[in-house]
Amino acid sequence: MQLFGGKKSGRHAGSGSNNGSSRRTERYDEYDYADYAEAKSVQSDNTAGGKKKKKKGKAGKVILIILLCLVVLLAAAYVYVEYFMDAPDSNKDGINNSDEPPVNTVDGRKPGVYTILVAGVDVVSNNTDTIMIGRLDTVNHTLNVVSIPRDTLTNIKHEVKKANSAYHYAEYYSKIESSSYYGCDPIEKMREELIKSFLGFDVDGYILVNMEAAEKVVDSIGGVQFDVPPGMNYDDPTQDLHIHIPEGRQTLNGEQFVQLMRFRSGYAGGDIQRIEMQHELLMAVASQMISLKNIPNLSEVISIVSENMQTSLSTENMLYYAKEFLKLDSENIKFYTMPGDTGGSVFGSSYVFCDIDAWLKMVNDCLNPWEAQVTTQNVNIVTYKNGNFYSTTGELAGGVSSFLNYSSSSSMGSANVYTYEGDTSQSNSDSEDDSE
Repeated sequence: MQLFGGKKSGRHAGSGSNNGSSRRTERYDEYDYADYAEAKSVQSDNTAGGKKKKKKGKAGKVILIILLCLVVLLAAAYVYVEYFMDAPDSNKDGINNSDEPPVNTVDGRKPGVYTILVAGVDVVSNNTDTIMIGRLDTVNHTLNVVSIPRDTLTNIKHEVKKANSAYHYAEYYSKIESSSYYGCDPIEKMREELIKSFLGFDVDGYILVNMEAAEKVVDSIGGVQFDVPPGMNYDDPTQDLHIHIPEGRQTLNGEQFVQLMRFRSGYAGGDIQRIEMQHELLMAVASQMISLKNIPNLSEVISIVSENMQTSLSTENMLYYAKEFLKLDSENIKFYTMPGDTGGSVFGSSYVFCDIDAWLKMVNDCLNPWEAQVTTQNVNIVTYKNGNFYSTTGELAGGVSSFLNYSSSSSMGSANVYTYEGDTSQSNSDSEDDSE
């Protein structure tokens, strides 16, 4: 009121009439809004920089409010991840025991230690040609990843007794009504026949990787920096695999990353050298993420995994693992491959024969989440050496004659099956002498 009255009285200075007050009130009542706007404009123009200062002040307040909102949201997200997100459930079954009846060892679970199976399914054969078990220690901040070669001799009853066949057979026969596998969960069956048999315990979770989805994941994180070795030119129409990647350091896109993960034709060391390449690729991804201390587009990555891969992990589980993974240092991530004879053959088919003693040491040192040690009494592994099969259970599922291309006339056709009780070097020599 005083502002408007002051302007009107200023325009009529010297009136001096006693009616001045009423005239000013009357003038105010008749004051048009346009006149007010014009007056305000004049006042602002007469104040150097006044208008600009006002706008800057308002803009500053808006930005400050937005920043405060972002801080609150980030703080809420941090509190949620750090304090309210539950860690993944640990498997409570303990270590397998072959006693009758079996009584598993379930005491002494190491705190903050989690195990996970990651298996990559071949798009044509439905075999799990990539089999890796990881152990994440969130207390000591270490990650161990162990690969089981695809051709590893496995104690399953089928004619192809390879590690990568366990899922293939379970998935196929789960649809056959006359089969004992009918209606089974193929992943659970694979975990029973392969993972628990080799480890002596079950893993806490799994991811069955779809290679097309893996391609999307790599693209979503912006590709992977990698030094490509020479010789990556290969075409296999049966696998729909066509690789033509120049050598040298470069950023691999998702398609190229998957191609290198699948490539195995040109390696002198066969599947073992392919596993080494896979380890190098995965280490490149891990180092890239750890150096950034961030996983780009994490929500998109989790969405791809959840929607395109079979997994037992929830979104909260994956967020938890991502948070703990970023706490690691690159030097505390280790990759291993199951020790064994990689040049084996059974009735003309290539096999890898597990070195059981060395393997059990690796299991206990790198994978076992329990305080108790895994021994030959807890696993179901078969190997071959010096003309005989050795099984930790004393049995070869299906017998020697159940192998593909079995021939009774071959030297292997007359092989015996013995109970494995430790290093067989001495007993193998004795057996070999006896056979002569």
